[in-house]
Amino acid sequence: MSDAVDPTNDDLQSAPEMANEIASNARAPFADPARLAKAKELLRALAVSHTNAGLYPTTHPLVGQSLGELVTAVEALRDDGFSSVTINIYKRTLFVENQVFPEESMTHRKTVEDLLAHGISALTLLATFNLRDATALVEALSDDSIADLEAARRMFERRGVVGVELSETALFEEAGEEEEQENKVAARQTYDAGVEAMRDVETQTKLGKVFDVEPLQHMVSNMLDNLFRDPAAVLGLTAIKGHDDYTLNHSINVCILSLSLGASLGLDNVGLRSLGLSALLYDLGKVRIPEDILNKQGPLTTDEWHIVKSHTKEGADLLKRIQLVDEMPMVVAYEHHQRHDLQGYPEPQGDQEQHLFSKVVALCDAYDAMTTRRPFRREIRPDKALAVLMQGRGKAYDPALTKSLVAMLGIYPMGAVVHLDDQSTAVVFRVNTDDLLHPRVKLLADAHGRWREDPEVLDLRVVDPETGEFARSIVECVPASDAGIDDVWQYL
Repeated sequence: MSDAVDPTNDDLQSAPEMANEIASNARAPFADPARLAKAKELLRALAVSHTNAGLYPTTHPLVGQSLGELVTAVEALRDDGFSSVTINIYKRTLFVENQVFPEESMTHRKTVEDLLAHGISALTLLATFNLRDATALVEALSDDSIADLEAARRMFERRGVVGVELSETALFEEAGEEEEQENKVAARQTYDAGVEAMRDVETQTKLGKVFDVEPLQHMVSNMLDNLFRDPAAVLGLTAIKGHDDYTLNHSINVCILSLSLGASLGLDNVGLRSLGLSALLYDLGKVRIPEDILNKQGPLTTDEWHIVKSHTKEGADLLKRIQLVDEMPMVVAYEHHQRHDLQGYPEPQGDQEQHLFSKVVALCDAYDAMTTRRPFRREIRPDKALAVLMQGRGKAYDPALTKSLVAMLGIYPMGAVVHLDDQSTAVVFRVNTDDLLHPRVKLLADAHGRWREDPEVLDLRVVDPETGEFARSIVECVPASDAGIDDVWQYL
């Protein structure tokens, strides 16, 4: 009963089309085309300097020119706000900061190989980077006597190099396994406490009693603490799909999605707490709707649809009665079905516009509802659900917020079960904001369907150095149940 457009529509955007449109919204360091060009110029200048220094002495004019271009490339990024810039190499794939450069990984393969041969997989160029530093760098890469990172560092120290830092890449270092597990457990405890708090709210409301809002406020506060400590641990909770307690799980999932989106939009702590509480209580009015109507498997009659639509006013009325200091839960309960184009319900009064919080909650409500299996329909694949939301921009959903949600979740969100091009099965473990089509995944089963006891983490941004193509790619997203997975959350 969300405001989503028809998911069977053949005009939905493909995954590459969505990724291309969302690129400017992605939280990648070089999402801006001008910045991207500067990063590519940095890699080109480094590779050309390295090549020329291997052919001619560093006093040769061609070498001098290319070294000057390298210094200029660093200065251009410095002028664009980078106090330093790090070139990382992971599995022979080039990254600038945490953004992948697949084409350059192939084009500049010799430079990649020589950096690794000298034990260097991370190269940080500081704002003080100058011609002397650039000269020492390319000479080090041409010196066969330098066979490891420490030898390169000693050479730099002797030469007085201060604008370059050499190291092994720490690009994909996560929190320690113990800390990561603690964060995951803490987030799950908050989630489960939230489900029980919402169960009590539902029970008290059905009995006509006034419920205590403090446990909900405490849950939102704890969820925010978890979100700021480990965003992935919290966002991964939305993979929990309770079929028996759909309403309760759904309210917590919408709260998490709304908090995550709100945080990405830059809302302050007070705003986030208000948004979180609103996202828990927006559908409270459904307790006054008969369950046989809410769970009806066929189309609703006109009278039944009129009853369902009353839940927005009923929810606002229930929240008004408990006299919350914060009026936003009441506003969101009333507005969340009005749609961005105000063609929904209830009919707006005068020149009323839908509040930002109502727009956020409506969007997150639709996404979680579509991706959850119900007794009367199957779940929709996460990538297709996002395409449905994208198609509804400007009509049901705010265009800017929709793009922000897709940029936050990725084309293949955490918990999405996917088939790779080698016919293996994996679950999306982390989203790469610089490349929404190539997340990090946990490999669960090989091409023959043999399940792995210890799932391997693969970064799908990694490039095959022989071909310059991505080593593995996602072919399709599939329902978890079709892959034989009951609990996706355990893999996140």
